Amino acid sequence: MANADKKSTVYNRFLKDTRGAFSLMWAVSMLGIMISIGATYDIAQISKAKAIAQYAADSMALTASIAIDTNNDDKFVGGDTYTYAQIGGGSADFTGTISGSVEYDVDDSEDQNLPAGDKARLLARATVSGVYTPAFMSMVPGITTINFTATSDVAYAATEGTPASIFFVVDNSGSMDWDDSDGNNKLGSLETSMKGFMTTLDSINVAGQNIFRTALYPYSQDYNQWYSYIDTDGVIPAKVVSPKWGKLTNGNITQMNTYYGTDSSGSMEDAQIAMTLEDAVHDAENGEDSPLKFVIFMSDGSNNSSYECSTQNVWVPGHDEYWIDTYYGYNQYYYQEYWWFDQWVTYYPASDGEYQDQQTCSWDYWADIQTKASSDTMKADGVIIYTIGYSLEVGYPTENGQTQWNNYVYQSAVTRAQSLLSYCATDNDHYILANSADDLNTTFLEIGQEIISEVIRVKR
Repeated sequence: MANADKKSTVYNRFLKDTRGAFSLMWAVSMLGIMISIGATYDIAQISKAKAIAQYAADSMALTASIAIDTNNDDKFVGGDTYTYAQIGGGSADFTGTISGSVEYDVDDSEDQNLPAGDKARLLARATVSGVYTPAFMSMVPGITTINFTATSDVAYAATEGTPASIFFVVDNSGSMDWDDSDGNNKLGSLETSMKGFMTTLDSINVAGQNIFRTALYPYSQDYNQWYSYIDTDGVIPAKVVSPKWGKLTNGNITQMNTYYGTDSSGSMEDAQIAMTLEDAVHDAENGEDSPLKFVIFMSDGSNNSSYECSTQNVWVPGHDEYWIDTYYGYNQYYYQEYWWFDQWVTYYPASDGEYQDQQTCSWDYWADIQTKASSDTMKADGVIIYTIGYSLEVGYPTENGQTQWNNYVYQSAVTRAQSLLSYCATDNDHYILANSADDLNTTFLEIGQEIISEVIRVKR
């Protein structure tokens, strides 16, 4: 009987012991949380892959469209498969699987009422696809890979396009050697993005025809004039590429380097002055005296303050006569004459008020003021200005993964940079913030496609 009671007690304790059950429940819950977090990551990556594929499809379709209009056979052959590198995608294919093909002469005339034989009935259709291997969702049975596809239709240009001038005003300050939010070197990311932009732009470059012009105006700062290769208004003359026909070469882009402070005023002013000459240049080449004009202004921070002096004509009030006793530096003022005045006393006769030129100096953000003035002039002249704020972040930056403890970035500096870029942009749609290298790549690719669409006047 005693033995039976002991077994009963052990059995009851087992039923009441919830420690193992709690551990099991905790393990199951944590697994669910991990899968949920992982699924969120995978979904974000899939969306990113789809966006890259869509940009590639848009670029491929645009290239195919302009190739048809100019009988250019060296672009894309219908039905052939091209790798992502051959497509000329502007951002990295992190899946390593993206490829695309083009279908020509797709008839979309059903809703257009166009006569047979009108090439405006036809379009090029690009299809880009790839495969994403999930990092976490593969834990779910049955999910090993996820396919994604993007398509883009571009109608053959119905009319001859408008030539364009595209100038770049880009930051080459010392902070461009820092890391962005993903740990990428900012200047290296800028160079990669600009090369991708040129690949996109080159899709409308037809042999024997000068369709677009480019220029590059990098900027830095050296107000103390310690370095002869930086002008006092931030221009780096040796790195400037004056307006020319065709794209910027890889050599033009990779010659950029990081230098000291930030002053965008000189480069923006040089771009503005150069733009005033572009009408005549295009008119002489293409008979087009109103080309499209674009400026892409990029910065990773705020302009530095500077000590500026200017001469102003100011009113100086008159005064009564007075004397100053300079004996041993006393400089005692007297407003009437005394008998004991000697050679140490200087006489100042009464004078009327008058305007005089006087120099006034102060610390201010003159670079912002002058940059805004140049952007105002360009916008009034019809120049479309895109502005990009790259990795504008508060806190201690890193360079090659090492924290820069002496270079804390304050919110006031970030706010001032955002304010300047927002002001200079044509409108809010042309003001873009990019936190990472991928964001910057995407931004340049989107701008490139928008410009191409304007230049060749695609139907849709």
